[in-house]
Amino acid sequence: MQWSSAQMASADLRIEHLTPASYRTQFTASATVQSPASLLRSLSALDAARSRLKVAQSGLQLAAMQAQRDQGLFEAGQNVALAEVQQAQAAAEQARAEVDSAHAAVDVAQAQLTAQLGTALASQLSRQTALRQTILNGSELIVDLTLPPGRALPQTAQVELHIPGSQRTVHARVIGPAAAASSQLQGWREVLIAPAAPGLMPGLELVAEVQSARAQSGVRLPSSSVVWTDAEAVVFVATSAEGKARHFIARKVSTAWPLHGGYVQPGWGAVDVVTRGAGLVLTPPPKPQALPAVGGDDD
Repeated sequence: MQWSSAQMASADLRIEHLTPASYRTQFTASATVQSPASLLRSLSALDAARSRLKVAQSGLQLAAMQAQRDQGLFEAGQNVALAEVQQAQAAAEQARAEVDSAHAAVDVAQAQLTAQLGTALASQLSRQTALRQTILNGSELIVDLTLPPGRALPQTAQVELHIPGSQRTVHARVIGPAAAASSQLQGWREVLIAPAAPGLMPGLELVAEVQSARAQSGVRLPSSSVVWTDAEAVVFVATSAEGKARHFIARKVSTAWPLHGGYVQPGWGAVDVVTRGAGLVLTPPPKPQALPAVGGDDD
């Protein structure tokens, strides 16, 4: 659609030249400090299952060696009866079954730990003895971060937790996805590890500030430039037309990155946008006002 300069002046449209700049994705999320009690039980169950597996494997090794020895003596005609060979073989089979059972117990304990913590944290706890120790001795805390609906954690995200009742914050490192999404907020959840600090304790609900560590280039569109039509957010891009007229083209807007009363559009170049009166561009342009007659003959 094309508007003349007179029509734009009559509608009081404002057109601004917007250029790309560097921005960081930033938003607020909620976080909950988790109790290590259930983790301690799950880790103890896993450790007990692994210990049982080691004992079973040692028993199988001894039983297999005994069965092999008795079989060799029997075949060499030594003083070993067939019944002894069969008994040793049965003992080896029993030991093998105990190993299989112990393996299953380890798998179940590991699955329970993964279901409780999520794959990312469970995997790190299985590999990193130091991480397990810092959590169990209370020097570090597990924190669940719940993102607002429709939000995803930016790459190389930095998370700061606000300590209730103070102005202090602590930096938490991201481990990976949690075991499940939030049933209350219906948002994606991530697992964090935060250093223990005065004012932090299990069960606390915290405010978290999430920010991308990397700046990204884009154009920030003020909210006044965004209008909704057919369930889509658009802005009107202005291009020069004949004379001082302007041609307006609707351009779809992503609202995934709100920032400072607007929306950042990654990948956009410099653009002229209607930033005041954008809703009027959805309607036909106003008719030019009739000018009063000059002169005339009353005779």
